Amino acid sequence: MATMDITEGGVRVGFSGWERLAVWRDEVVVRRAAIKVVEHVDAPLRRTRGGRAGALISGVLKVGYWGLGTGTRQLVSVRRGVPGLRIEIDRGVAGLPFDEVLVSVPDAAELAGALAPSNA
Repeated sequence: MATMDITEGGVRVGFSGWERLAVWRDEVVVRRAAIKVVEHVDAPLRRTRGGRAGALISGVLKVGYWGLGTGTRQLVSVRRGVPGLRIEIDRGVAGLPFDEVLVSVPDAAELAGALAPSNA
């Protein structure tokens, strides 16, 4: 499962060995200045949309890139039964090839409060 840590400059998402195969990276760091919206999501599996490049076990797990063909590209690592955190980012400020990060983390509600742009 992916891990999420708040750093002084923003948030770091680290991916497990097999997840790296689906997301093509070890980690992603989103600077606090690039965060537009932070949202706690109870059922993150339902929040993906569009085409995908990655791993899918229907109703259980999604890892990779979603939103292909929709105009909003999502970096996703979500699981059934684990709440998620959705971070909408300013692509231009972040310098990243996606618009949202959607990750299942057990402490999603706490992280959402700590990462909200008003707390920057």
